[in-house]
Order: sequence, then C-alpha cells, then structure tokens
Amino acid sequence: MPELDPSLHAALAGFAGHQRVLVALDFDGTMSPLVDRPQDARPLPQTAAAFEQLAASPGVYTAVVSGRNLQSLREVYPQPRPGICIGSHGAERLVPSWLGANWQDEPLTAEQTALLGTVTQRLEHVAAAHENASLEYKPSATVLHVRQALPDAAAKALAQARQALADLDGVKLLDGKAVLEATVHHGDKGQSLQWLRETLDVQAVLFAGDDVTDENGFRVLGAEDVGIKVGSGPTAAAYSISSPADLPDLLKSLISMRN
Repeated sequence: MPELDPSLHAALAGFAGHQRVLVALDFDGTMSPLVDRPQDARPLPQTAAAFEQLAASPGVYTAVVSGRNLQSLREVYPQPRPGICIGSHGAERLVPSWLGANWQDEPLTAEQTALLGTVTQRLEHVAAAHENASLEYKPSATVLHVRQALPDAAAKALAQARQALADLDGVKLLDGKAVLEATVHHGDKGQSLQWLRETLDVQAVLFAGDDVTDENGFRVLGAEDVGIKVGSGPTAAAYSISSPADLPDLLKSLISMRN
C-alpha cells in the first residue's frame, strides 16, 4: 500500500469502512496538473484509471465536480468519463438516467441572459486591453484567464475586470488561480456536494480540490467526510497532498482499503 501521511491514512481507513460513499474530485489542478491553456489539460492516466476502478467497486459512487462547463470537460476528459459530472460549479449536471428525476436544468431567465451579455461585453474589453488575457464562455458565466500573462499585467487585468463589473447586481465573482469568473448562477461546489450526498444517500463524502472555489466544497463536509486540499495554501480541508501526482497513490490506497 502506498505510504500516506498517518492522519490521512487513518481518515481514509475510516471513510473506507462505510457501506455507501461518494468520491468526488475537482478536475483542473487535481485530476489534471494546471496548464497554461485550459484546452491542453488532461487527467493523469493513473488517476483516471484508479478513479474508474473505484467506480466499479460496490457501494462507491464517483463524480467529477468542476468549474469547467460540461462541453469543455468532455473535450479534455477522454472516455470513459465518470457517469456523474458536475460542471460550471453546479450550474450544469450530467447524471445517469436514474438520477435524472432529481435534477432539472434551469435555463437562464431573460434578465439573467441580458446580464450575462453585459458581463461578457465588459470582460471582452478588459481582455482586449491586456496581452495574453483570454476569455472562456460558459452557459451562465464568462471567465477571464490570465495565466499566460506576466504577473503585473495579470494583476492589472484582474483588478480592471473587478472594477468593470462592480456595479452589476446579480453577478457573483469567483476567484481562482489566475482566473476571475463572473457568473449569473449562484450555486457552488458545496451545494453540489450536498445535493449528491442526499440524492445518492451516501454515508460519507471524500472531496479533493486545489482552488479557492473548492473551499465551498470543503466547508460542507462533516465528521465522517474527508476533505483533501491539493497543493499549498490556506484551506478548510482537514488534509492535504502536495500535487496532482500524489492523487493516484491516494486512490489506490482507498481501493485497497475497500477491498
């Protein structure tokens, strides 16, 4: 069995002892190392293989809970993908048919659609004014990416974007690693995990993520759950691993414990 931090090992052992569990993973920076261009991201092969193996274990449900929109996730996650994929921080959900009755897509209202158009127009002006700044378009959000920009230029672009959107009511800003997402949908990963917990009727949840937006997920976890921060930085997660490269061994340990 791969060597883990003793406290994390003990937490995994307790988690593995439950009959019905959910293992939920963020994608970028967790299943996949962070890359300069979002379209170049891919899950580490060992992580994807272990995640698939977990999904085949009795009593184990698996889900990707990502800030990416579902179309983007399909493009970067080769088949076979998990049967449950939460995209856009909960605004989009791809679930098996037997779960479909518990989720209905809610299209944007006319007011939200108009607001998103205003957000997009303003962020397009910001991106055009800063070298190596780019935009990602989601069904309910527009995201400013500055990972390829020089640090000073990136900071200025993010600050300008915040200022440009400051007067818009109904827009939620989500900070990430070299990104700023402006969404008119006010769900988050914590709400998504709670929905999955209740819908799947699991006894415990393991959630791993690396970014600021994953903190909403960590905050809803309880005593029987396991929250794992990938990388450094302040976090509400009780445990941490150094990088996405450590995730395959963690998943393999959980598989061994379940077996």
